[in-house]
Amino acid sequence: MSDRHPIPGHPPAQEDRVDTRAVALVGAASLAIFFLAGLAATTYLRLQRGEHPALPLPPELGETKIGLVEQRPFGDRLRGERDRAARLAWLEGAGWIDPARGLVHLPIERAMALVVAGVRAPRGEAPPPPLGAANGGVDAPSV
Repeated sequence: MSDRHPIPGHPPAQEDRVDTRAVALVGAASLAIFFLAGLAATTYLRLQRGEHPALPLPPELGETKIGLVEQRPFGDRLRGERDRAARLAWLEGAGWIDPARGLVHLPIERAMALVVAGVRAPRGEAPPPPLGAANGGVDAPSV
Protein backbone atom coordinates (compact mmCIF):
# COMPACT_ATOMS: atom_id res chain seq x y z
CA MET A 1 0.00 0.00 0.00
CA SER A 2 2.81 2.34 -0.70
CA ASP A 3 1.66 4.66 -3.41
CA ARG A 4 4.08 7.08 -4.94
CA HIS A 5 1.75 10.00 -4.82
CA PRO A 6 3.20 13.27 -3.55
CA ILE A 7 1.86 14.63 -0.32
CA PRO A 8 -0.79 17.21 -1.09
CA GLY A 9 0.45 20.76 -0.62
CA HIS A 10 4.17 19.94 -0.99
CA PRO A 11 6.13 20.60 -4.15
CA PRO A 12 7.86 17.61 -5.76
CA ALA A 13 11.48 16.99 -4.74
CA GLN A 14 14.18 18.08 -7.12
CA GLU A 15 17.45 16.35 -7.87
CA ASP A 16 20.57 17.69 -6.20
CA ARG A 17 22.79 19.57 -8.55
CA VAL A 18 26.43 20.39 -7.80
CA ASP A 19 28.17 23.19 -9.60
CA THR A 20 31.39 21.35 -10.55
CA ARG A 21 32.99 24.54 -11.81
CA ALA A 22 32.65 26.16 -8.38
CA VAL A 23 34.02 23.04 -6.64
CA ALA A 24 37.03 22.94 -8.99
CA LEU A 25 37.64 26.67 -8.47
CA VAL A 26 37.58 26.29 -4.66
CA GLY A 27 39.96 23.29 -4.88
CA ALA A 28 42.41 25.15 -7.13
CA ALA A 29 42.32 28.23 -4.88
CA SER A 30 42.98 26.04 -1.79
CA LEU A 31 45.96 24.38 -3.45
CA ALA A 32 47.37 27.76 -4.47
CA ILE A 33 46.98 29.14 -0.92
CA PHE A 34 48.64 26.05 0.61
CA PHE A 35 51.50 26.23 -1.89
CA LEU A 36 52.11 29.92 -1.21
CA ALA A 37 51.95 29.38 2.57
CA GLY A 38 54.45 26.52 2.33
CA LEU A 39 56.78 28.60 0.20
CA ALA A 40 56.57 31.49 2.69
CA ALA A 41 57.26 29.17 5.67
CA THR A 42 60.22 27.53 3.91
CA THR A 43 61.71 30.91 3.03
CA TYR A 44 61.25 32.19 6.59
CA LEU A 45 62.88 29.10 8.11
CA ARG A 46 65.85 29.30 5.72
CA LEU A 47 66.39 32.93 6.67
CA GLN A 48 66.19 32.09 10.38
CA ARG A 49 68.64 29.20 10.03
CA GLY A 50 71.12 31.50 8.30
CA GLU A 51 71.18 33.82 11.34
CA HIS A 52 72.05 31.02 13.79
CA PRO A 53 75.04 28.67 13.49
CA ALA A 54 74.40 24.93 13.30
CA LEU A 55 74.28 23.17 16.65
CA PRO A 56 77.16 20.80 17.45
CA LEU A 57 76.45 17.08 17.55
CA PRO A 58 75.93 15.72 21.08
CA PRO A 59 78.83 13.69 22.50
CA GLU A 60 76.54 10.70 23.29
CA LEU A 61 75.70 10.21 19.62
CA GLY A 62 77.59 6.95 18.99
CA GLU A 63 76.87 5.27 22.33
CA THR A 64 74.59 2.24 22.59
CA LYS A 65 72.86 3.48 25.75
CA ILE A 66 71.88 7.10 26.34
CA GLY A 67 70.32 7.70 29.74
CA LEU A 68 68.03 4.74 30.31
CA VAL A 69 67.22 4.22 26.63
CA GLU A 70 68.93 1.49 24.62
CA GLN A 71 69.97 2.77 21.20
CA ARG A 72 70.08 0.00 18.61
CA PRO A 73 71.16 1.20 15.18
CA PHE A 74 69.65 -0.64 12.25
CA GLY A 75 72.83 -0.53 10.18
CA ASP A 76 75.03 -2.46 12.65
CA ARG A 77 74.66 -5.94 11.14
CA LEU A 78 77.70 -7.40 12.91
CA ARG A 79 76.25 -6.49 16.29
CA GLY A 80 72.98 -8.15 15.35
CA GLU A 81 74.79 -11.35 14.43
CA ARG A 82 76.70 -11.28 17.73
CA ASP A 83 73.48 -10.73 19.71
CA ARG A 84 71.76 -13.57 17.86
CA ALA A 85 74.72 -15.89 18.47
CA ALA A 86 74.70 -15.01 22.19
CA ARG A 87 70.94 -15.66 22.44
CA LEU A 88 71.26 -18.99 20.62
CA ALA A 89 74.14 -20.01 22.90
CA TRP A 90 71.96 -19.22 25.94
CA LEU A 91 69.02 -21.17 24.50
CA GLU A 92 71.19 -24.18 23.69
CA GLY A 93 72.95 -24.09 27.08
CA ALA A 94 71.70 -24.76 30.57
CA GLY A 95 71.92 -22.88 33.85
CA TRP A 96 70.14 -21.52 36.89
CA ILE A 97 67.28 -19.05 36.56
CA ASP A 98 66.40 -18.96 40.29
CA PRO A 99 68.41 -21.31 42.54
CA ALA A 100 66.25 -20.57 45.59
CA ARG A 101 63.18 -21.94 43.84
CA GLY A 102 65.08 -24.57 41.89
CA LEU A 103 64.36 -23.10 38.43
CA VAL A 104 66.78 -23.95 35.64
CA HIS A 105 66.77 -23.40 31.91
CA LEU A 106 67.52 -26.33 29.64
CA PRO A 107 67.54 -26.83 25.89
CA ILE A 108 64.02 -27.84 24.85
CA GLU A 109 65.13 -31.20 23.46
CA ARG A 110 66.79 -32.09 26.78
CA ALA A 111 63.75 -30.90 28.76
CA MET A 112 61.38 -33.00 26.62
CA ALA A 113 63.62 -36.06 27.08
CA LEU A 114 63.54 -35.57 30.87
CA VAL A 115 59.75 -35.26 30.88
CA VAL A 116 59.37 -38.40 28.75
CA ALA A 117 61.73 -40.27 31.11
CA GLY A 118 59.62 -39.16 34.08
CA VAL A 119 62.39 -37.23 35.85
CA ARG A 120 60.73 -34.75 38.24
CA ALA A 121 61.80 -32.82 41.32
CA PRO A 122 60.12 -33.90 44.58
CA ARG A 123 57.19 -31.68 45.58
CA GLY A 124 57.61 -29.31 48.48
CA GLU A 125 61.40 -29.19 48.49
CA ALA A 126 63.97 -27.56 46.28
CA PRO A 127 65.95 -29.97 44.14
CA PRO A 128 69.62 -30.45 44.91
CA PRO A 129 71.97 -28.14 43.03
CA PRO A 130 73.22 -29.52 39.73
CA LEU A 131 76.73 -30.90 39.57
CA GLY A 132 78.04 -28.27 37.20
CA ALA A 133 76.36 -25.29 38.86
CA ALA A 134 79.68 -23.84 40.02
CA ASN A 135 80.72 -23.45 36.37
CA GLY A 136 77.39 -21.90 35.33
CA GLY A 137 76.04 -25.08 33.74
CA VAL A 138 73.62 -27.82 34.69
CA ASP A 139 74.55 -31.50 34.58
CA ALA A 140 71.14 -33.16 34.47
CA PRO A 141 70.91 -36.92 35.05
CA SER A 142 71.29 -38.89 31.85
CA VAL A 143 68.19 -40.36 30.30
